[in-house]
Amino acid sequence: MSKDYLSGVIDIGSNTIRLNLYRPTKNAEGFKTVVSKKTFAGLASYLIDEKMTESGIQKASKTLKKFKRILDDLEIDECYAFATAAIRNASNAQEILKNIEKESGIRVELVSGQDEGYFSYLGLCLDLGPFEEGYVIDIGGGSTEVTLVRKGEYISTSSIPEGSLSLHRAFVKDLIPTVEEYRLIKSYVVELLERYPLPLAASNQAFGVGGTIRAVGNLAQEINQKEGNGQTTLAEIEDLSLRFLTHDSSSLKTVLKVTPERLHTQLPGMIILQEVMKTLSCFDLTISQNGVREGYLFNKQKEV
Repeated sequence: MSKDYLSGVIDIGSNTIRLNLYRPTKNAEGFKTVVSKKTFAGLASYLIDEKMTESGIQKASKTLKKFKRILDDLEIDECYAFATAAIRNASNAQEILKNIEKESGIRVELVSGQDEGYFSYLGLCLDLGPFEEGYVIDIGGGSTEVTLVRKGEYISTSSIPEGSLSLHRAFVKDLIPTVEEYRLIKSYVVELLERYPLPLAASNQAFGVGGTIRAVGNLAQEINQKEGNGQTTLAEIEDLSLRFLTHDSSSLKTVLKVTPERLHTQLPGMIILQEVMKTLSCFDLTISQNGVREGYLFNKQKEV
Protein backbone atom coordinates (compact mmCIF):
# COMPACT_ATOMS: atom_id res chain seq x y z
CA MET A 1 0.00 0.00 0.00
CA SER A 2 1.41 3.41 -0.88
CA LYS A 3 2.24 6.24 1.45
CA ASP A 4 -0.89 8.05 0.27
CA TYR A 5 -2.85 5.80 2.63
CA LEU A 6 -0.95 6.92 5.71
CA SER A 7 -2.79 8.97 8.32
CA GLY A 8 -1.13 10.94 11.10
CA VAL A 9 -2.15 11.67 14.68
CA ILE A 10 -0.36 14.05 17.04
CA ASP A 11 -1.17 13.55 20.71
CA ILE A 12 -0.11 16.42 23.00
CA GLY A 13 -0.15 14.87 26.45
CA SER A 14 1.00 15.99 29.88
CA ASN A 15 4.16 13.88 29.75
CA THR A 16 4.80 13.16 26.06
CA ILE A 17 4.04 14.63 22.65
CA ARG A 18 3.75 11.86 20.11
CA LEU A 19 3.34 11.60 16.34
CA ASN A 20 2.02 8.29 15.04
CA LEU A 21 1.55 7.41 11.38
CA TYR A 22 -0.99 4.69 10.66
CA ARG A 23 -1.86 2.45 7.74
CA PRO A 24 -5.25 0.72 7.56
CA THR A 25 -5.25 -3.00 8.36
CA LYS A 26 -6.20 -5.41 5.59
CA ASN A 27 -9.82 -5.57 6.70
CA ALA A 28 -9.87 -1.73 6.94
CA GLU A 29 -11.41 -1.97 10.43
CA GLY A 30 -8.33 -0.86 12.31
CA PHE A 31 -4.90 0.71 12.03
CA LYS A 32 -1.32 -0.47 12.06
CA THR A 33 1.34 1.88 13.41
CA VAL A 34 4.13 2.29 10.88
CA VAL A 35 5.96 5.29 12.36
CA SER A 36 6.03 6.50 15.97
CA LYS A 37 7.97 9.54 17.16
CA LYS A 38 7.74 10.97 20.65
CA THR A 39 9.23 13.72 22.75
CA PHE A 40 9.12 13.66 26.54
CA ALA A 41 8.08 17.28 26.90
CA GLY A 42 6.70 17.08 30.46
CA LEU A 43 4.22 19.89 29.76
CA ALA A 44 2.46 19.37 33.11
CA SER A 45 5.67 20.58 34.75
CA TYR A 46 5.25 23.97 33.07
CA LEU A 47 1.89 24.69 34.72
CA ILE A 48 2.42 27.38 37.35
CA ASP A 49 -0.73 28.49 39.20
CA GLU A 50 -2.77 26.74 36.47
CA LYS A 51 -1.10 28.78 33.71
CA MET A 52 1.41 27.32 31.26
CA THR A 53 4.67 29.24 31.15
CA GLU A 54 6.15 30.69 27.98
CA SER A 55 8.85 27.98 28.11
CA GLY A 56 6.18 25.29 28.06
CA ILE A 57 4.36 26.91 25.16
CA GLN A 58 7.60 27.17 23.19
CA LYS A 59 8.47 23.54 23.91
CA ALA A 60 5.12 22.39 22.54
CA SER A 61 5.40 24.67 19.49
CA LYS A 62 8.95 23.57 18.64
CA THR A 63 7.98 19.89 18.91
CA LEU A 64 5.05 20.34 16.55
CA LYS A 65 7.24 22.27 14.08
CA LYS A 66 9.57 19.27 14.03
CA PHE A 67 6.64 16.90 13.47
CA LYS A 68 5.31 19.15 10.70
CA ARG A 69 8.61 18.78 8.83
CA ILE A 70 8.27 14.99 9.04
CA LEU A 71 4.71 15.17 7.71
CA ASP A 72 5.77 17.43 4.85
CA ASP A 73 8.78 15.26 3.96
CA LEU A 74 6.54 12.18 3.79
CA GLU A 75 3.78 14.10 2.00
CA ILE A 76 1.18 13.15 4.61
CA ASP A 77 -1.94 15.19 3.96
CA GLU A 78 -4.26 13.64 6.54
CA CYS A 79 -3.08 14.47 10.04
CA TYR A 80 -5.09 15.31 13.13
CA ALA A 81 -3.73 16.83 16.33
CA PHE A 82 -5.31 16.93 19.77
CA ALA A 83 -4.34 17.98 23.29
CA THR A 84 -5.39 16.55 26.62
CA ALA A 85 -4.92 17.45 30.29
CA ALA A 86 -1.76 19.59 30.27
CA ILE A 87 -3.36 22.17 27.98
CA ARG A 88 -6.95 21.43 29.04
CA ASN A 89 -6.05 22.30 32.65
CA ALA A 90 -4.24 25.52 31.69
CA SER A 91 -6.05 28.82 32.15
CA ASN A 92 -4.32 30.14 29.01
CA ALA A 93 -5.30 27.14 26.85
CA GLN A 94 -6.52 29.21 23.91
CA GLU A 95 -3.30 31.23 23.86
CA ILE A 96 -1.31 27.98 23.76
CA LEU A 97 -3.33 26.57 20.87
CA LYS A 98 -3.07 29.80 18.87
CA ASN A 99 0.70 29.93 19.38
CA ILE A 100 1.15 26.31 18.31
CA GLU A 101 -0.88 26.86 15.14
CA LYS A 102 0.97 30.08 14.33
CA GLU A 103 4.42 28.49 14.84
CA SER A 104 3.80 25.08 13.28
CA GLY A 105 0.83 25.49 10.96
CA ILE A 106 -0.92 22.64 12.77
CA ARG A 107 -4.38 23.18 14.22
CA VAL A 108 -4.82 21.41 17.56
CA GLU A 109 -8.16 20.29 18.95
CA LEU A 110 -8.65 20.41 22.72
CA VAL A 111 -10.49 17.30 23.91
CA SER A 112 -12.44 17.01 27.15
CA GLY A 113 -11.93 14.32 29.75
CA GLN A 114 -15.19 12.70 28.64
CA ASP A 115 -14.03 12.61 25.02
CA GLU A 116 -10.64 11.29 26.04
CA GLY A 117 -12.32 8.37 27.81
CA TYR A 118 -14.56 7.71 24.81
CA PHE A 119 -11.64 7.69 22.38
CA SER A 120 -9.70 5.32 24.66
CA TYR A 121 -12.71 2.98 24.63
CA LEU A 122 -12.88 3.11 20.82
CA GLY A 123 -9.15 2.43 20.50
CA LEU A 124 -9.34 -0.53 22.86
CA CYS A 125 -12.26 -2.04 20.92
CA LEU A 126 -10.25 -1.78 17.69
CA ASP A 127 -7.49 -3.80 19.37
CA LEU A 128 -9.30 -6.34 21.55
CA GLY A 129 -12.84 -6.19 20.21
CA PRO A 130 -16.01 -5.03 21.99
CA PHE A 131 -16.87 -6.25 25.48
CA GLU A 132 -20.17 -6.46 27.33
CA GLU A 133 -19.50 -4.67 30.61
CA GLY A 134 -16.64 -3.26 32.66
CA TYR A 135 -14.12 -0.43 32.76
CA VAL A 136 -11.42 1.21 30.67
CA ILE A 137 -8.67 2.85 32.76
CA ASP A 138 -6.23 5.40 31.33
CA ILE A 139 -3.62 7.06 33.56
CA GLY A 140 -1.93 9.97 31.86
CA GLY A 141 0.59 12.50 33.06
CA GLY A 142 -2.01 15.08 34.11
CA SER A 143 -5.31 13.24 34.38
CA THR A 144 -6.89 9.84 34.91
CA GLU A 145 -9.94 8.62 33.00
CA VAL A 146 -12.15 5.71 34.11
CA THR A 147 -14.77 4.78 31.52
CA LEU A 148 -17.88 2.68 32.14
CA VAL A 149 -19.22 0.26 29.51
CA ARG A 150 -22.60 -1.47 29.82
CA LYS A 151 -24.33 -3.80 27.38
CA GLY A 152 -21.47 -3.30 24.95
CA GLU A 153 -21.98 0.47 24.85
CA TYR A 154 -19.98 3.43 26.11
CA ILE A 155 -21.85 4.99 29.06
CA SER A 156 -19.71 7.66 30.73
CA THR A 157 -16.23 8.69 31.84
CA SER A 158 -15.07 9.94 35.22
CA SER A 159 -12.11 12.28 34.58
CA ILE A 160 -9.85 12.94 37.56
CA PRO A 161 -7.57 15.99 37.10
CA GLU A 162 -4.40 14.31 38.39
CA GLY A 163 -1.96 11.91 36.77
CA SER A 164 1.47 10.37 37.24
CA LEU A 165 3.50 13.48 36.37
CA SER A 166 1.34 16.01 38.21
CA LEU A 167 1.45 13.88 41.39
CA HIS A 168 5.24 13.53 41.13
CA ARG A 169 5.58 17.27 40.73
CA ALA A 170 3.28 18.00 43.68
CA PHE A 171 4.62 15.49 46.21
CA VAL A 172 8.08 14.17 45.30
CA LYS A 173 11.29 16.07 45.99
CA ASP A 174 13.75 13.60 44.48
CA LEU A 175 13.43 10.98 41.74
CA ILE A 176 11.45 8.18 43.41
CA PRO A 177 8.96 8.84 46.24
CA THR A 178 10.09 8.17 49.80
CA VAL A 179 7.89 6.09 52.09
CA GLU A 180 6.38 9.27 53.53
CA GLU A 181 5.79 10.76 50.06
CA TYR A 182 4.22 7.45 48.98
CA ARG A 183 1.79 7.66 51.91
CA LEU A 184 0.93 11.27 51.11
CA ILE A 185 0.26 10.45 47.44
CA LYS A 186 -1.85 7.42 48.38
CA SER A 187 -3.90 9.42 50.89
CA TYR A 188 -4.45 12.18 48.32
CA VAL A 189 -5.54 9.71 45.63
CA VAL A 190 -8.05 8.11 48.04
CA GLU A 191 -9.41 11.60 48.72
CA LEU A 192 -9.61 12.33 44.97
CA LEU A 193 -11.61 9.16 44.37
CA GLU A 194 -14.11 10.35 46.97
CA ARG A 195 -14.36 13.76 45.31
CA TYR A 196 -14.66 12.26 41.81
CA PRO A 197 -16.80 9.13 42.29
CA LEU A 198 -16.14 6.37 39.78
CA PRO A 199 -18.98 4.91 37.71
CA LEU A 200 -19.95 1.46 38.96
CA ALA A 201 -20.77 -1.67 36.97
CA ALA A 202 -21.94 -5.14 37.93
CA SER A 203 -18.82 -6.57 36.28
CA ASN A 204 -15.32 -6.16 37.68
CA GLN A 205 -13.70 -6.65 34.27
CA ALA A 206 -11.05 -3.97 33.71
CA PHE A 207 -8.99 -2.92 30.70
CA GLY A 208 -5.99 -0.59 30.71
CA VAL A 209 -4.70 1.76 28.01
CA GLY A 210 -1.95 4.37 27.82
CA GLY A 211 1.77 4.54 28.50
CA THR A 212 1.72 4.20 32.29
CA ILE A 213 -0.32 1.01 32.20
CA ARG A 214 1.56 -0.47 29.23
CA ALA A 215 4.78 0.13 31.18
CA VAL A 216 3.27 -1.80 34.12
CA GLY A 217 2.62 -4.74 31.79
CA ASN A 218 6.13 -4.60 30.35
CA LEU A 219 7.75 -4.41 33.80
CA ALA A 220 5.63 -7.25 35.19
CA GLN A 221 6.54 -9.38 32.18
CA GLU A 222 10.26 -8.71 32.57
CA ILE A 223 10.54 -8.95 36.35
CA ASN A 224 8.27 -11.98 36.73
CA GLN A 225 9.68 -13.65 33.60
CA LYS A 226 6.27 -14.40 32.16
CA GLU A 227 5.12 -14.58 28.57
CA GLY A 228 3.16 -11.68 27.15
CA ASN A 229 2.51 -8.21 28.56
CA GLY A 230 -1.23 -8.12 27.94
CA GLN A 231 -2.32 -9.17 31.42
CA THR A 232 -1.44 -8.11 34.96
CA THR A 233 -3.03 -8.28 38.40
CA LEU A 234 -3.51 -5.98 41.35
CA ALA A 235 -1.10 -8.18 43.31
CA GLU A 236 1.60 -7.74 40.64
CA ILE A 237 1.10 -3.97 40.62
CA GLU A 238 1.41 -3.82 44.40
CA ASP A 239 4.58 -5.91 44.21
CA LEU A 240 6.06 -3.58 41.58
CA SER A 241 5.21 -0.58 43.77
CA LEU A 242 6.99 -2.14 46.73
CA ARG A 243 10.07 -2.79 44.57
CA PHE A 244 10.15 0.89 43.58
CA LEU A 245 9.57 2.04 47.15
CA THR A 246 12.38 -0.10 48.57
CA HIS A 247 14.74 0.88 45.73
CA ASP A 248 15.22 -2.78 44.84
CA SER A 249 18.37 -2.57 42.69
CA SER A 250 17.59 -5.40 40.25
CA SER A 251 14.07 -4.06 39.67
CA LEU A 252 15.31 -0.51 39.10
CA LYS A 253 17.84 -1.82 36.58
CA THR A 254 14.93 -3.50 34.80
CA VAL A 255 13.04 -0.20 34.76
CA LEU A 256 16.05 1.55 33.26
CA LYS A 257 16.19 -1.13 30.58
CA VAL A 258 12.45 -1.30 29.81
CA THR A 259 11.11 2.21 30.36
CA PRO A 260 13.83 4.61 31.61
CA GLU A 261 11.88 7.75 30.73
CA ARG A 262 9.15 6.78 33.24
CA LEU A 263 11.42 6.09 36.20
CA HIS A 264 10.19 9.17 38.11
CA THR A 265 6.49 8.95 37.22
CA GLN A 266 5.87 5.20 37.29
CA LEU A 267 5.29 4.79 41.03
CA PRO A 268 2.81 7.71 41.29
CA GLY A 269 0.99 6.22 38.30
CA MET A 270 0.88 2.78 39.91
CA ILE A 271 -0.51 4.27 43.13
CA ILE A 272 -3.41 5.68 41.10
CA LEU A 273 -3.91 2.36 39.33
CA GLN A 274 -3.91 0.39 42.60
CA GLU A 275 -6.45 2.65 44.26
CA VAL A 276 -8.73 2.76 41.21
CA MET A 277 -8.70 -1.03 40.89
CA LYS A 278 -9.38 -1.48 44.62
CA THR A 279 -12.25 1.02 44.49
CA LEU A 280 -13.78 -0.87 41.55
CA SER A 281 -13.06 -4.30 43.09
CA CYS A 282 -11.02 -5.21 40.01
CA PHE A 283 -8.18 -7.65 40.62
CA ASP A 284 -7.15 -8.42 37.04
CA LEU A 285 -6.29 -6.03 34.22
CA THR A 286 -6.18 -6.67 30.47
CA ILE A 287 -3.80 -4.26 28.74
CA SER A 288 -4.39 -2.93 25.22
CA GLN A 289 -1.68 -1.73 22.86
CA ASN A 290 -4.20 0.76 21.48
CA GLY A 291 -5.63 3.79 23.20
CA VAL A 292 -6.78 7.35 22.78
CA ARG A 293 -4.82 8.04 19.54
CA GLU A 294 -6.32 5.13 17.63
CA GLY A 295 -9.81 5.90 18.92
CA TYR A 296 -9.44 9.57 18.02
CA LEU A 297 -8.37 8.71 14.46
CA PHE A 298 -11.18 6.17 14.08
CA ASN A 299 -13.72 8.76 15.24
CA LYS A 300 -12.31 11.44 12.90
CA GLN A 301 -12.47 9.14 9.89
CA LYS A 302 -16.06 8.21 10.74
CA GLU A 303 -16.95 11.90 10.62
CA VAL A 304 -15.57 12.35 7.08
